[in-house]
Amino acid sequence: MSSIYLIRHAQASFGDKNYDQLSDIGFRQAKILGDHLLLSGRPFDAVYHGTLNRQRQTAETVMARHEKFGRELPASAVSDAFDEYDAIAVWDAYLPLMTEEDPSLKNEIKQIKTDKKIFQKIFSRVMFRWISGRYDMEGVPRWKDFKASVNEGLHRLMETHGAGSRIAVFTSGGPISLAIQQALDLSDKKTMELSWQVMNTSITHLKYKDGKMALAGFNDIAHLKFTQNEALLTYR
Repeated sequence: MSSIYLIRHAQASFGDKNYDQLSDIGFRQAKILGDHLLLSGRPFDAVYHGTLNRQRQTAETVMARHEKFGRELPASAVSDAFDEYDAIAVWDAYLPLMTEEDPSLKNEIKQIKTDKKIFQKIFSRVMFRWISGRYDMEGVPRWKDFKASVNEGLHRLMETHGAGSRIAVFTSGGPISLAIQQALDLSDKKTMELSWQVMNTSITHLKYKDGKMALAGFNDIAHLKFTQNEALLTYR
């Protein structure tokens, strides 16, 4: 069987004007991941990443660690199939309508920048409404289109790389959870909930044969735990 290693990007700059770039912690995480992959055995036969800066920077940092020690990886291929969904566009489109329906949300929204629990509570409500498909709006990304793009990208990858291949894909929590949905036949709600558990630079291992995938490992952050530095264990 062949293997796909889905790697979530390192910590991005959450709270900054430009979220889509690695933080200082993110670059440290990516270097640690690179060293871990370097020492873990057989190299990858192909490397992919999405078009987002945080995905590219994570891949480039890992590849630079390999190159430094004479274990250069194949040149990376870029595919927007492995991009994350546009959470900001969804948030901006859905939240105003939700506050019209439930004015009590306005007080909670004032606290989202200082209270992570309130942010996650409201974010969850927005995302569950989005994935239901019942409130789709013109000009706003649709969940079903996002799913189709990721699934098509995964199938193209499996068709391109045959038996015995080891493929690294630097991506985000959304595409990783959708790959697991394919393997385990999860509901959309469970898939979205799962995406929130995917940690920065975690490794999810899928095996595939004849176009079918099986989950072999999920959310592995052993490389970060070995540092015994809790600050490196991040979700955002």
